[in-house]
Amino acid sequence: MDNPASLHVAVTDEALATSEPKPPASSSIFIPKLDRKKPLSAAWIPFIFLSMALFIVSLASPVLALRKGNSGAEVRNLQKTLQAEGYFNGPITGYYGPITEAAVIQFQKANGLSPDGIVGTNTTTRLESDSATATDASLDTPLEFESPIPEPEKPLVSARPNFILQRGDRNSQVTSLQRNLQVAGYFNGPITGYYGSTTQDAVIQLQQAKGLSVDGIAGPKTRAALESTPVSSASQTAPSTEATEDRMGFANPGLVLKRGSRNSDVTALQRTLQAQGYYDGPITGYYGNLTETAVIQYQKAKGLTLDGMVGANTKAALELPSPTATPSPTEELNQDSFSTSAENPDNSNFNQDSLIKPEENYDPIPFDQDAFSTPTENSDNSPFNPDSFINEDSEKKKNDEQRQSSQMTLKQTISGKISPKSIVHSGRGLFFAQNMMYSHTITVYDRQYNLVKTIADAVNLEKYGHSKGSGTYKGSPVEAAFSDNGKYAWVSNYQMYGSGFNNPGSDKCSPSQKTDNSFLYRISTDSLAIDQVIEVGSVPKFVATSPDNRFALVSNWCSWDLSVVDIQQNQEIRRIKLGRYPRGIAVDAASQKAYVAVMGSYDIAVVDLNDFSLDWIKNIGNSPRHLSIDPGGQYLYATLNGEGTVAKIDLFTGRVLRKVVTGNAPRSMDISDDGEFLYVVNYHSNTMSKVRTRDMSIQQTVNTKSNPIGITYDPETNQVWVACYSGTIMVFQD
Repeated sequence: MDNPASLHVAVTDEALATSEPKPPASSSIFIPKLDRKKPLSAAWIPFIFLSMALFIVSLASPVLALRKGNSGAEVRNLQKTLQAEGYFNGPITGYYGPITEAAVIQFQKANGLSPDGIVGTNTTTRLESDSATATDASLDTPLEFESPIPEPEKPLVSARPNFILQRGDRNSQVTSLQRNLQVAGYFNGPITGYYGSTTQDAVIQLQQAKGLSVDGIAGPKTRAALESTPVSSASQTAPSTEATEDRMGFANPGLVLKRGSRNSDVTALQRTLQAQGYYDGPITGYYGNLTETAVIQYQKAKGLTLDGMVGANTKAALELPSPTATPSPTEELNQDSFSTSAENPDNSNFNQDSLIKPEENYDPIPFDQDAFSTPTENSDNSPFNPDSFINEDSEKKKNDEQRQSSQMTLKQTISGKISPKSIVHSGRGLFFAQNMMYSHTITVYDRQYNLVKTIADAVNLEKYGHSKGSGTYKGSPVEAAFSDNGKYAWVSNYQMYGSGFNNPGSDKCSPSQKTDNSFLYRISTDSLAIDQVIEVGSVPKFVATSPDNRFALVSNWCSWDLSVVDIQQNQEIRRIKLGRYPRGIAVDAASQKAYVAVMGSYDIAVVDLNDFSLDWIKNIGNSPRHLSIDPGGQYLYATLNGEGTVAKIDLFTGRVLRKVVTGNAPRSMDISDDGEFLYVVNYHSNTMSKVRTRDMSIQQTVNTKSNPIGITYDPETNQVWVACYSGTIMVFQD
């Protein structure tokens, strides 16, 4: 049986969507029927005037409602009230913009009101009452159902407002928007991730060209129009950082180093970061996860934009070579303390950390990062020496062409006493296979396919402060994730074996059964030994870590929630209720959001890793299982267990762009570091497919041993490791 609260919301939304608005009541409710044949007595006159006044007020009441675009003390009070209820986390500005509107809609949905984003009589009354539903209470309500069968719920209308980007925003989604606008020929500024006047002007130009409402805000219609815009000829031929940055580096400082780059300049970057204590990985010359994380940590320490890319500001801070910029005759530009006499009359240096982000559409905007460019950011003005990289560019182009047309070949088959449910690469040349309760082990391999160590899942819980009892307990390793520096593996255990564990969970369960909690193991990749044990929920399945090494996240299959583990404290700090059968997890590169596939539904949960608030991407497809995220943060990919497809989702709009059938029962997948390919295992087809993400076309499908269930990609070798539940690991060269 569905949660009554959920049913109430669903019924309310459906009624709102289908019912016709009723006309306002006749004025006869205010003015009594009069016998026109009889003269009015003087006693009626005050009553008639009062009735007419009430009628006029009733007609004017919609005008008194607060809505988007209003400003003043009433809006300020509204924001404070919503903030106190836990719905509004923006600045108190007194301006009713999209952030306030979204908070009102969330409040209305939680309280069974019409979700129109307008604060009318009913919303005001509920806001002022003691019975208003706060967000924390709704998050803590157990989502229990009588039926343990994981049949997906029927899709509901999304309660989540569509993603809106506008002036003042600063995130990876703005970066993707700028890139798309650049490709479409509307944006020619630097890719900064900040939505300033240049980005706003580009959006306005797009809206004008497409006949849309011209507001400079990138909402769903604007982004949909952008998706359908053909690539402009100018963007195809004109030089740009996006078209050339793989060949760039410090020999051509006007370009940018980013994830996926492979050259001698990345080598120099890794050595510099290593010398300053931010990078402890191998010096490979490849810009992968470890390098990107080190750059983000450095940017965070220096107060720079957290985009994980080494552009002009980050290079300058690292004291890496940069081109000599010629100051203009009238003023000298210093990017790191940007100020001019016109914009900063007190001549004080600008401090990015002191910038308070106003709510959207709130003026004045104190700083517009993309309203200026320097020779280091604009490839048209940067020194250009083709001899410094032409060979490297040719080699990169050749490698890309070979990879596009290459056919995967079987390189190695590994067997032994294993039954791998998953296989995960550490980023430092080690591969962990989790062998469940069938062998009670984690087997570790190196890039030469050697078995480095077999780690038993046996632990003494008492040693780690857990009071189940003395003696040895066994787990059943199911999935693993690595801290982004590769130092630790976090391994989830399906269930525990030993005294006191008498009510294990299974694949069909619910929180009402109160099945045993299980544990997350931390394994050092130096000692290859378990050194921490953390209690989580019941039947933990997938585990993921945030790139900034703050959190390990665990989806608990039977307790229907997400465990948030603080990596520094080595303990669970929060449980977030999600619903039936949460599984796959993906975290964005900036460690701001975690996406969780809820397999007993059609939906994907979105968890804000700053305040742990919960949002949803609705109606993705039947039973989302595994998730992979695009390195650029624009797309999310999901295997849909209930319909046997792989979906590509636009994180701007929450819309499914395309689905592809890769085989019978697609299960786990991994994405290449450049985001160009997905590798998907098809459990009942006994195959693995390579999918090009650009158009979701299948490039190749290869045969595997029985029941391929886990997969991982090694960007250093371009090899794909496949775990077959039947007892083998297969390695394919791409």
